Amino acid sequence: MPKKQHRPAIGTVMYHVHEHLYYVPGYAAPVMEYSVCSGIVKGYFEGSYVEVKVIGKDPDGFLTPWMYKLSDVGSRCFYTAAEAAALAKGKTDDYERIWGWTGPPGIPMRRPWQDLLTEKGHTV
Repeated sequence: MPKKQHRPAIGTVMYHVHEHLYYVPGYAAPVMEYSVCSGIVKGYFEGSYVEVKVIGKDPDGFLTPWMYKLSDVGSRCFYTAAEAAALAKGKTDDYERIWGWTGPPGIPMRRPWQDLLTEKGHTV
């Protein structure tokens, strides 16, 4: 029997990272950045595994539902914005390392999560 994981309480604010595409004037293709989004736990779906239903605003400001496996709490969905910002930093560094040869405007990427890294003494 698998180990039972702690479920976030309904109403808990959770943070997660998403890709966001935006346009730069004078440039034909969209440019990507990683954004930290927040949402509130609204419920659970139980099937062969448990999913956490999180509802919040996406990077464009629209109210969006997300479903995360309970095992993703702590790896893709976090209790603090600083933890999510650390994941966004890692994803940004990887993207720039792989696609750095393409140059501006997509490299270096925007870092809207930068201020969240120092939240509550958590520095990366």
